[in-house]
Amino acid sequence: MSRYRSIASARDTVTITVDGSPLRVARGQSLLAALLANGTSGAAADFHCAIGQCQRCLVRVDGRVQTACLYVPRGGETVDTSPPDGRALPWERAS
Repeated sequence: MSRYRSIASARDTVTITVDGSPLRVARGQSLLAALLANGTSGAAADFHCAIGQCQRCLVRVDGRVQTACLYVPRGGETVDTSPPDGRALPWERAS
């Protein structure tokens, strides 16, 4: 279970595919919030601003690079959380 939670209603959901697995997301919830709440954030875990300025939450949605904090899934999208810009994942960096 993630320590993140959402204020979006879980009654009305859409389904997306994240790294090959289906994920139900509250309609209107940002992709970043959904990924964090479900512990599937991948490279988006390296976010800083959550308002689209830092570009650290980049993911691929249906093959196009998107900022996860500003993207709101409509349903049916395929999301790849590997870093589209080639940076190392936060937990892979040398200490």
